[in-house]
Amino acid sequence: MTLIAVLGAIAGGLFFLYRVLNAIEMGKDAVDKGVDLARDSKAMVRRAKWNRKKNYDPRDQLTDPREVATVLMLETAKCGGEITTTQKQNISEIMQREFDFSDSDAADMMASVTYVTREMPDVENILVRLLKPIHHMSDQDKRDLLKMMSDVASTDGKADPYQERFISVVKGKLFSQNAPKY
Repeated sequence: MTLIAVLGAIAGGLFFLYRVLNAIEMGKDAVDKGVDLARDSKAMVRRAKWNRKKNYDPRDQLTDPREVATVLMLETAKCGGEITTTQKQNISEIMQREFDFSDSDAADMMASVTYVTREMPDVENILVRLLKPIHHMSDQDKRDLLKMMSDVASTDGKADPYQERFISVVKGKLFSQNAPKY
């Protein structure tokens, strides 16, 4: 009888151990599924951010008229070929004078605008949308912007025909009677 009791106790202990190990395994599975679920939710958030970024248009990031003015000055310089160190310095000085920026603020703005517009297509083809933050400005402010662009164009002497044409196109878009009012 004692042998049967000992075997029964061992069997009960083994059964209990089996159930405990089974419960532990189920707990690990639940934790793993929870971790996977958490990873999936993080991945879902990342995918949503990536999809928004994929459809990201750098023009939508340019909301400050000073940023748009910086883009236009840099594009004016590019019309004459590669931007020279002298032109970059002149643009920085114009920004410091006109926007009341420090030297580091001007450098930061130029770097930021250059980064945002690095994949931007030909600026002339998107001027209407690019100029959206500027259309509310006064005519005097618009003339000041054109003067800044002319100053950049004449940095290395006389503006070349491409720079003059670009400035003329911008002027036409800024002062056209049917320019969109945003």
